Amino acid sequence: DVPGPPDAPIISEIFKDSCQATWSPPESDGGAPIIGYHIERRQATSTRWVKVNTDVIEELTMKATGLNEGMDYEFRVAAENKAGIGKYSPPSKPFKAKDPWG
Repeated sequence: DVPGPPDAPIISEIFKDSCQATWSPPESDGGAPIIGYHIERRQATSTRWVKVNTDVIEELTMKATGLNEGMDYEFRVAAENKAGIGKYSPPSKPFKAKDPWG
């Protein structure tokens, strides 16, 4: 089986054009080791999710770049094993892309 959904990612180190997304492995790996993770983001006002990574991410964290300053974003993550990609997590809490000192 494919893995279960991870919990919603936690967003930190927020700047005007980047942020750090961190997540935990899903409770169920579907009976096979997790190969890695797929991350998507969307503007909080949009329904369209956009892939963040082209290659599968093996770590439980990644720096996402290319954000537009002043826009609100949400992120979500899905785990993959040899059976395929599981369901995506619930979205992160929305956040605004801006420098912390601005």
